[in-house]
Amino acid sequence: MEYTYKERCCLPDFLYVVKLLYVKDRRNSLLYFITNLLSAPILFAELFTTKYVVDLIQNFNPNTYQHILLLVSLLMVMLYLAGLNSSLRAIAITNLTSTSIYELEHSILEKTSKLSTALLEDPATKTKREKAKRLSLIDLLDQWTGVTVHLITLVALMVVLSVYGFYILALIILGVQILQLYLMKRMSQKVESISANQTSSVRMINYLVDLLINRNSIPEVRMYRMSSYLFSSMKESFTNNFKQMHRKVIYSETHNFSQSLIMILLNGTTIAILAITIGSSGQSAGLFVLLLQISSQLFIVIPALTRVYADLAKSRLRYEDYTSYLDLEEQVLRDQEVNSNKNTDPMKVQVHQLFFRYPTNAKNTLSNINMTIHPGERIAFVGENGSGKSTLVKLILGLYPATAGNIQWFKGENEVLAHNVTQDTRVVFQDFIKLQRPIRENIALGNMATIHDDSRLLAAMRTAEADNYGVRLDTLVGPQFGGIDLSGGQWQRLAIARAYLKDGALMIFDEPTAALDPYAEQQAFDTFMKLGEQRTSIIVTHRLYMSKFVDKIFLFEDGEIVESGTHEELMRVDGKYKKMFNRQSSLYV
Repeated sequence: MEYTYKERCCLPDFLYVVKLLYVKDRRNSLLYFITNLLSAPILFAELFTTKYVVDLIQNFNPNTYQHILLLVSLLMVMLYLAGLNSSLRAIAITNLTSTSIYELEHSILEKTSKLSTALLEDPATKTKREKAKRLSLIDLLDQWTGVTVHLITLVALMVVLSVYGFYILALIILGVQILQLYLMKRMSQKVESISANQTSSVRMINYLVDLLINRNSIPEVRMYRMSSYLFSSMKESFTNNFKQMHRKVIYSETHNFSQSLIMILLNGTTIAILAITIGSSGQSAGLFVLLLQISSQLFIVIPALTRVYADLAKSRLRYEDYTSYLDLEEQVLRDQEVNSNKNTDPMKVQVHQLFFRYPTNAKNTLSNINMTIHPGERIAFVGENGSGKSTLVKLILGLYPATAGNIQWFKGENEVLAHNVTQDTRVVFQDFIKLQRPIRENIALGNMATIHDDSRLLAAMRTAEADNYGVRLDTLVGPQFGGIDLSGGQWQRLAIARAYLKDGALMIFDEPTAALDPYAEQQAFDTFMKLGEQRTSIIVTHRLYMSKFVDKIFLFEDGEIVESGTHEELMRVDGKYKKMFNRQSSLYV
């Protein structure tokens, strides 16, 4: 049973968790609710059985001997059942905890996979995701259940007090309880608000810690003696975070002390009233024991109810953060829009009056971009870092929506829908995935249908020249989990092999040789050209010698195309491209 995000957001939090866990783990869900429902009846059975045992002992005679043994045996059975009930509940909640953790992570990851790339890169979205991850579904369920069971127990205990004439005492206890619940809710909201505001600073602290321990950043950190600066920045963030934490603790503990003082006074008053009233009226010792136990239970149940209610108030706020993340606008892939065009024609790309600005930026990253990439053409995007080349690639891939203008894709006479472009494209990114898993999985990411097809995987490795450093398909790579460590170029070749496995009418290389030495770079470029045969190809590069082998070059500067043409045409223009090319050429002379 699956819920849409809107249904998740609109369902009351308790019903949502109950339905989710019941569908995913019916047996443990039933066991959990049955054991919780039985806890109150077992408690009252123990209390009244104890009363009758005390009454029989008080009025002991030879005829009551068997009754006492019977009731004591019954009491022992009840105590055993209470222990068994508690153990079964613990088993159920342990199993449900595992299920709830998985379902929470799954729902957040599933939602993340449906968000636009631009939205994912927005810091506000990252903060929302971190807040959503703070929710515990099993805690929310257990707190709702705890509040319900404690309320039922509390009402039943006060009914017993009222039946035996202590209704005024019951009303006083009820009044104090209502006041405590109100104050606890206010306190929980205040504390949770402080915790929520700490999310961004905690992310910053974790980021700085990662810089200090990450194997990729450690060499540069030590080389430039950045440790003291990073420690100082981390200390500043930690200090600010600590101040907020200190406020939260002071506020919380002041409230807890006040609550404890009230409970001590109420407890002492209740015991005194019971002792004086029952003692002066000459009622049975069993009744005194019963009411004393009920009073003791009240002062266990009341703080427990108050505490669970406070935790529930915090969890409900976290549930709102969770549903707020799940309610973010998605890039919806509707089945009826899926393009069924399976022809192998190379792709045509038309870009018209395109503007793009990141949500957090005031300035356009791309402005007034116009181009037509004809089927089968080989195109180069060149320019300095930050000029907009890679951003345009992501728009061409349909990963970002244009701020203004549009992009159209065609295969033959058929238009390709934006969300289908990635399905028909081979891509090698500069920041490709280095999967710390067997080589088989690293390559098969390009086409998971081939994960057990050794011949195709090995062919992809040969094409990418990734088969010449003594590894097998099932070799674990990456040091994090004990695999072999690969160089940047070796990882790059795995990424190329991955791209080779995927059929595509469009081929994109985004800074594909950044991690390679000159010889490997030339080999990789030859491989790229081979992969791009019979396909429309785009290469993003700083190495301008590569642009000599493409059909058309686009030179980017500050988010605009400032020059375009073939290598020969741009060299005749005597513009920026020629200066860049000559400057790079001089480095090799």
